[in-house]
Amino acid sequence: MSEQANPAEVIDHPYAKENGVEWSLDAWERVKHAPEFVRPGIRKLMVQRAMRRGYKLITSDFLTDIRNESMMLVSKRVKQFGFEELSMGAFEEAKEKMKESPRKVEVIEEITDFLDQRTQKKDDIIEKFKNYMDVAPTSGMPWTKEAMAKMEKVPPFVLGMAKQTIEARARERGDKMVMPDIIEEVFDNIMPASAKKAMGMEVTEEDEARDEEYANKADEPVVTALKWTDDAVEKVKRIPIPFIRNMAIKRIEQEVSKEGKDEVTLELFDKYRFTF
Repeated sequence: MSEQANPAEVIDHPYAKENGVEWSLDAWERVKHAPEFVRPGIRKLMVQRAMRRGYKLITSDFLTDIRNESMMLVSKRVKQFGFEELSMGAFEEAKEKMKESPRKVEVIEEITDFLDQRTQKKDDIIEKFKNYMDVAPTSGMPWTKEAMAKMEKVPPFVLGMAKQTIEARARERGDKMVMPDIIEEVFDNIMPASAKKAMGMEVTEEDEARDEEYANKADEPVVTALKWTDDAVEKVKRIPIPFIRNMAIKRIEQEVSKEGKDEVTLELFDKYRFTF
């Protein structure tokens, strides 16, 4: 995303300015079309997302990315409530499940009131969610259709590792959904050379050097907060990419702790290895 803009085409917004972020004019204008009660939240969220990704300019394209991410998360939550499509009934179910959180119930009511006031467009808005509902998972990180399409040519025997690496990098970057740009970043800068060869991709000297670095770090002691059985340690050491290995350890230990246990066994490792 470009971080340069004509000064006449950016918006002077206090919250953005104090955080070193600017709004492009077209992105700012798009937010004006959102319901009034959500505009402040959108503006704050966009600045926070931009800061997390190291962006200095909020563009219309970036706004689209975060819009897609947010709609996918809503679709995921709707599916978790047991609905396969978004309907007004889903909002009522959500209110019931969120009744212990008055502010969330209030937001849901504001959304339904807004839709009721826009009867002509209500069905159109709900219809738009169908594209997200089609691909939204009930658990795990959501992927856009475009991101899923980029993985179609990945051989099955490396698909698991590729998806795991991509999702781990997306979480590390603060993303809530996998989009095409993160796939390109992982394939170019993180994926092991052996995996790139298996996918028929060009392997550079940098890729080979990175693999050598990964191999050297494979023998480094595994740092854990909980006790791990020897077979579980050996299994986690097989994760070739250091930052993914560290994320796996942290996530698995969190899940094991939730069970009230203080030791990671091979059985628990296998149970939670794909949850990070």
